[in-house]
This record gives sequence, C-alpha cells and structure tokens, in this order.
Amino acid sequence: MESYQNHYFNVIQRDLILSENISTVSMLSRPKKLALCLGGSSTDEKYVISSLAALRILSGQKAYLTQEQLNQQKTNKSREGVGGKVTLRRSSMYFFLYKLLFDVLPHIRQFEGLGAPAHTNIYCFVLKDIFSFQELVPLFSYFEDLGSLQCQFHFTTKTKSEVIVLGNSLQLCFVSSEK
Repeated sequence: MESYQNHYFNVIQRDLILSENISTVSMLSRPKKLALCLGGSSTDEKYVISSLAALRILSGQKAYLTQEQLNQQKTNKSREGVGGKVTLRRSSMYFFLYKLLFDVLPHIRQFEGLGAPAHTNIYCFVLKDIFSFQELVPLFSYFEDLGSLQCQFHFTTKTKSEVIVLGNSLQLCFVSSEK
C-alpha cells in the first residue's frame, strides 16, 4: 500500500538514520524484493494451475511456473511444473507487506511471532494456512489442495543484526530464540 511505502520512506528511514548513526540515506538497509513460492512435489496439472491462480490472486501479478529439478537418477529430460513463483518489488512489495502484516498475520490462530533470521540478507518463513488471506476464502473449492506459501524477504543488509533492526522497524514480529 502506498501509505506503508510512505511510512517506510518518511518514518522508518529517518528513525534508522538516527538510531544507527548513518550519515546518508543511500547507506541504509532496505527491503529489496519479496518472493512468494507456492507449490510442492505434485506435478498434477490441476494442482499447478491452482497454485499459479492463487499467486495471481494474492499478488496481482502473473506468476511464473517452477519446474522440478533434475536429479542424476532420472534419464528423461522433460521437467514438469510443480508450482509457481512471484517476485514483488517496489510498490507491489509494500502493498503485499502491508496486507501480510495487518490483515493476515493478526488473524492466524496461535501466532507466536516469526523466528529469528538465519541469513544475513534473506528472511524466509512459511504460512501453512493460505486461507488466512481473505481473497482465497470464497474460492475454497479451487484451492483446498494447495500446500503452504513460502515468503522470502530480500534485504540489502550485511549482518543478521541489521536484518533484525530493519525487520523490527518494518513491524515484522521477530521472536528471540533463547536457548
């Protein structure tokens, strides 16, 4: 949503400049892209088409087909489709992020927060119930066989602590992993 994009540029960037002691805006870490993957190991045509349609409904962009990986034991060269993937950038990324943070995650039962990031510039998590998105509820019969939605946030960060600071400022609900 444009208001969330404006919130990032007008509030979060200024807050990060003050809190991280950065001299210029170009040195700030920012969200680069958001990748959504839906599919699984099934090569059934109905499953693949429904995963592509669900991604189209959720993101507003045309999803592209992901194909199964070739392994050494398979002798045939044909690769069948197993799902779909969409990459969101700029305003569509902020629109989906707003929808995810304020419409989807609050309605998940027993939501305890997102785990701590494991990489320096990517944060991944899986939504097991895709019907948390209200757009898919009226179309339940078409998408009832679909699995979980994998979300990948790509940031321009260099350390895990920068990912945590940026994620918390974007209101991602990171839970500290205490052992």
